[in-house]
Amino acid sequence: MADTLKRLNLILDTITDGILVVDLQGIVLYANQAAEQLLERPAIVGQSLAIPITNSSSVPQDINLIRPSGFAWAEMRSAPLDWEGAKAYVIGLRDISARKEAEIALQQSETLFQTLAKLAPVGIFKTDACGKYEYVNRRWCDISGLDAAAALGDGWTDSIAVEDRARVLAEWDRSAQTQIPFYSQYRFQHRNGPLHWVVGRAEAEYDGNHHLLGFIGTITDISEIKRNEEHLRLAAAVFETTREGVMITNANREIQRVNRAFSEITGYSQFEALNRTSDLLRSGRHPDEFYRAMWDEINQTGHWQGEIWNRRKNGELYPELLSISTVKDHAGEICNYVGVFADISILKASEQELEFLAHHDPLTKLPNRMLLISRLQHSISQAQRQDSQLAVIMIDLDRFKDVNDSFGHLAGDDLLQMVAARLTARLRAADTVCRLGGDEFVVLLEDMAHPETAARIATDIIATINESWQLSNGNEVRVGASIGIALYPEHGSAPAELLQHADTALYQAKNEGRNCFKYFSEELTRAARERIGIEFRLRQAIEKKEFRVFYQPQLEISTGEIVGAEALIRWQTAGGELIPPLKFIPIAEDTGLITSIGNWVLKESCRQGKEWLDAGFPPIRIAVNLSTHQFLHSDICAIVEDTLAETGFPAEYLELELTESALMKRENEAIDILNRLHELGIHLAIDDFGTGYSSLAYLKSFPLDVLKIDKSFIDDIPMQSNDMEITATIIAMAKTLRMQVIAEGVETPAQMAFLSSRNCDFYQGYFASKPLAADEFAAFLKQHVPETVY
Repeated sequence: MADTLKRLNLILDTITDGILVVDLQGIVLYANQAAEQLLERPAIVGQSLAIPITNSSSVPQDINLIRPSGFAWAEMRSAPLDWEGAKAYVIGLRDISARKEAEIALQQSETLFQTLAKLAPVGIFKTDACGKYEYVNRRWCDISGLDAAAALGDGWTDSIAVEDRARVLAEWDRSAQTQIPFYSQYRFQHRNGPLHWVVGRAEAEYDGNHHLLGFIGTITDISEIKRNEEHLRLAAAVFETTREGVMITNANREIQRVNRAFSEITGYSQFEALNRTSDLLRSGRHPDEFYRAMWDEINQTGHWQGEIWNRRKNGELYPELLSISTVKDHAGEICNYVGVFADISILKASEQELEFLAHHDPLTKLPNRMLLISRLQHSISQAQRQDSQLAVIMIDLDRFKDVNDSFGHLAGDDLLQMVAARLTARLRAADTVCRLGGDEFVVLLEDMAHPETAARIATDIIATINESWQLSNGNEVRVGASIGIALYPEHGSAPAELLQHADTALYQAKNEGRNCFKYFSEELTRAARERIGIEFRLRQAIEKKEFRVFYQPQLEISTGEIVGAEALIRWQTAGGELIPPLKFIPIAEDTGLITSIGNWVLKESCRQGKEWLDAGFPPIRIAVNLSTHQFLHSDICAIVEDTLAETGFPAEYLELELTESALMKRENEAIDILNRLHELGIHLAIDDFGTGYSSLAYLKSFPLDVLKIDKSFIDDIPMQSNDMEITATIIAMAKTLRMQVIAEGVETPAQMAFLSSRNCDFYQGYFASKPLAADEFAAFLKQHVPETVY
């Protein structure tokens, strides 16, 4: 028995697990060497052991042992045992401290991983050995736009931008198969937003035996970096491709960088300019005060812009438009200056050219009207101070049109240039030769001693221009010159006045046979005397009964019936001379005689109308024109009323025609007069509609019955579509306002057809009849047979 126990002890001491036997009070009855070593208690038998013991514990328990050297972990199993007739327990202890520490470390590592994954600014993912996703963190989901569940397996590929997907999958498959690190830049298409650029990285993970466990990787959102790269790329492209020179210096104004345009403009390469100061380009044209003021403004405001002269590498000076701005660091200190400049040499040349063209004729390079007026005003001021004379000589080339027509406008231009050159050569340097336009030139002669000087120079000019001209095309031509002369101060004291009088004199010279000169003098007096003579004869014409009233029929378009006549004045002198209205009516209006003449026409028309009625002619409406002066400056209502009473002509057959200008001069007064005339039963018409204001607003305001379309719109129907459209619009507008429409000046069947198609009411014109004397009109009334062709 003793041998058996000895052998048993020997066996138990060789076991690495601790074996204990304890009684019910926890007193150790037996312990092998492994138990004593594990508990660090070499003589443990007989000592109390604080270990939780159950009746039977086949399931191992992990317990924490308190030892002198510290805590230890053990796996415990226990079972009841009959020990020398008493109840006891056998306990097995296995040291698991190393395993437990590894588990705790793993758990801590896992916790740390989860925390880091949660807080990480990058997306984190983990895959299995086949490259299938097993885990993604929250940031990965934010970047990709997928939730965690959707990303697992191959689901993560769904959010890769379509354009990048094939490439990224190929790269991923290659990494999964070869286990080389994965690196790629691609885009995720976020389901609720724009594209996100990312850089993806992953490396293989192995176990202790170098067996592949999977891949662990990250994705980093580089969208902002990509945007910045694009901005930098564009900035670099702009920097290098802009046509403006760019120069960047440090705070000491030492050049740090220049662009290509800088080198092209200045001639300095970047290598030659680097570390040189900006004074490299100084022209020496500006004083030091200019530069001090410029840099003071830059340092105070952070910016300066202006024009400056600089010097190229070859020494050439050039103007540039320069803008300098400061760049400050985070501390607010200036760290750089940026200068951007453009070579404005061409612009300056263009400005000078435009300035020249604004004041000179582009063909002959002579001063134009604008510069002439400026110099003429200056010369007049100088002549006033010096009590001297000057002359304006206006020249018009005779037969110049023949040159243009025969040889073309280029030949004409050639001739004008030669004339300009020859005039300039023949005159003094102090004289101004100008081209007004076309074939008209002006010479300004200053500081003349005698008025005859202008005549002498004019004679010389005529002789010069009368010489033969050899054109560049080989043809020889001859032209002449007509000249008008106006003197200061005899003929005017202002530039416009002198030019006008010189022009008047020029046309007098043309009228007297051309190739001569004329002063502005008695000729206008003769014209004035002629005007006074007409005025005097006008006053006598009424007394001598030299005026006649002609009548032009007005017909209804739809029936061809004569419905009225317009009364038109004619002046036939006792000697049989027929003076046209256009010659005497304006004078009558200017002198006020138009009122008495108009009143006579009104009275004579009403008398004649009553005579026709008494003779049994069917009643027609007689239209009488009222002048503006007659309408607004006399009591026209009383005059009309007295005339109707005196002649016995019914008011309903009288129509008064007024022009748009007469109505618009005093609108409110005109409305009152028209209303009073309307109350008399008189018809009111607006004459020459479309040539004045032609406003729908005033048509609505005036009590008008008839609208007359001016002859100028009828003349070109149907050749001009614009006139047809205007006429149709006037008719439609009049119909809307319940007005009748008369078309004036109708002469052709085509015009009649168009007016009929547009429902025009009446017409007058040579298509029906010219204006007729009273007896001729009466005969026309008797013979007329209505035609309803239209």
